[in-house]
Amino acid sequence: MALFRCRLTLSVSPVNPVLSTEKLFDQSYKESTASPIDEFLTRLLSINKLAPQPSAFDPFQGQLVLLGVIAAVESYFRTLFRRLIAFDPVCQASVEGRDVSYSAAIHLSREMLPEAMLERISFVSSTNITSAIRELIGIKGNIPADLDTAIKDYVRVCHLRHCAVHRFGKLGVSNAISLGLSEHKTLLEKPLKLDYVALQNTIAISTCLVKTLNNYLFNELLSRVPESSWTGQYAKDKAIFISYYNLFSDKVSSNRSAQSNQIYKQFLKQRSMFASGTEF
Repeated sequence: MALFRCRLTLSVSPVNPVLSTEKLFDQSYKESTASPIDEFLTRLLSINKLAPQPSAFDPFQGQLVLLGVIAAVESYFRTLFRRLIAFDPVCQASVEGRDVSYSAAIHLSREMLPEAMLERISFVSSTNITSAIRELIGIKGNIPADLDTAIKDYVRVCHLRHCAVHRFGKLGVSNAISLGLSEHKTLLEKPLKLDYVALQNTIAISTCLVKTLNNYLFNELLSRVPESSWTGQYAKDKAIFISYYNLFSDKVSSNRSAQSNQIYKQFLKQRSMFASGTEF
């Protein structure tokens, strides 16, 4: 019995396009020596230039900008965690039992090898982000309230990104549940209407998370450097202090970090006050 075949009136090119993916990546690229926060802020500035202005705002273009912002945050996480694991002893001890693929082991440099572990981690949920902070960086205790709030606000932005990427902007049930089903149940399968103000708010929320986490980790990692490593003299302590300062300092924004010697003085003062039990 012959099968009935119905042909749609859609023309298909007889020539299959060739995509040589190995030619699409920049082999000459060298990893930046800028801090992860500087890389993030620089990328954010470039991405925000693509944002449509209020007078001619295009919601679809706004969604593409949102994707770029989330990608910049993800890159910040991966760059910071990878570089911390590469040189901080506590971070190294925290991940020493983790596996990497054979290909990563033989093809990646020692500095880039932590990237292989991070490929399996997605920074789009509160659980994933807090677990990564604890398990990869070795942070103990509770996450401070301001960072916890920043994470939760950012995760809401990630749900909007999920709608834009996977559902062409429409709101799915799982995203609605996470955002609050009672407020969103009538909006199921409705398209995202991202206006200019909302887009700028998502950028501000994403930036708040990065800056809050950056400040928190800088203080936490410095605080766990052994007391015997510090002499109280900047000239002698400079090497170890600068290794952390350069990893977390902001040198590109209008509200950039203070000079390393000034931050060092603040660090000594706070350490002394903490040791004496004085509030600061």
